[in-house]
Amino acid sequence: MIRASIGIFVCMMLAGCGAQGEAFQPRTTPASQAVIYIYRPYGLLSSQSNPMITCGHESIELDGGGFDEFLTDSEPVACSAVTDPSAELKFDARAGEQYFIREDVQSSGLASTHVRFKLMNPDVGRDQISQCNRQGIKQ
Repeated sequence: MIRASIGIFVCMMLAGCGAQGEAFQPRTTPASQAVIYIYRPYGLLSSQSNPMITCGHESIELDGGGFDEFLTDSEPVACSAVTDPSAELKFDARAGEQYFIREDVQSSGLASTHVRFKLMNPDVGRDQISQCNRQGIKQ
């Protein structure tokens, strides 16, 4: 009986760990702009920290299992984390294209968080982001 109760409690805790929000639905990419998706896959062992990140003209905080999207003109795009200045990704966005940027966050001590951004192959990114929900605290 105690094992069953513990099992139910653990399942309830795990169900509430991912980001809350709308499920991923790809948007139509306009011919005159690029669509940028930035996402943070949910992982049981990932950091509980939600660092403020800037990608293009957007500044957001993503929970594990969360994503955000925005449109940009054809231009260089840079993604960086406030808490980890060494984490930076730069690429040239082109009109009519979709870009998937994966954010990984790991704790490396009590007060230190390491962020990594990776520009994903669109097929891989589309598959991974399908497990995420739209959220993000825009600043």
